[in-house]
Amino acid sequence: MNKISEYSNELKLLVYAIFIYLEMDTGIVKVLFYLMIMDTFLGVIKTIVLNNHFSFKKLAVGFVSKLAVLLVPTALALMSIGLNYNFKWFVTAVMDLLIVSDGISIISNIIAIKTKKEVENFDAMTLILKSIRNRLIQLFKRILITIDPKFHIEK
Repeated sequence: MNKISEYSNELKLLVYAIFIYLEMDTGIVKVLFYLMIMDTFLGVIKTIVLNNHFSFKKLAVGFVSKLAVLLVPTALALMSIGLNYNFKWFVTAVMDLLIVSDGISIISNIIAIKTKKEVENFDAMTLILKSIRNRLIQLFKRILITIDPKFHIEK
């Protein structure tokens, strides 16, 4: 743990360098990261207020899975560079959707804390990820057909 804190500035610089190389808006990434932290914090408070079972393992897994969501726009940006396509608009749109999704989750947590009742949460994140996956599959199929017009893809 000391090694991580000792090199925290270097790690932060590396992350910024990656986002700059990928031409991702670091301001949007920061906002999304802060929203994820707020959502996690409010989720912990909600769990305590509603007397649900709390564990640090569940907290760690939840936070890591939230951070893993940042890999989606990063992967899209890398694909953009690798395919020599301009996905910048798509990467920004995905980041915006992730921000809205975390915002909805934060509001749901606040309502649950205030009313002391579980609020049905709209799982926007899963819908966003499935939509991205489907769009990429469609793009891949179009690329295959462009390469070989005789290539037929079953639906």
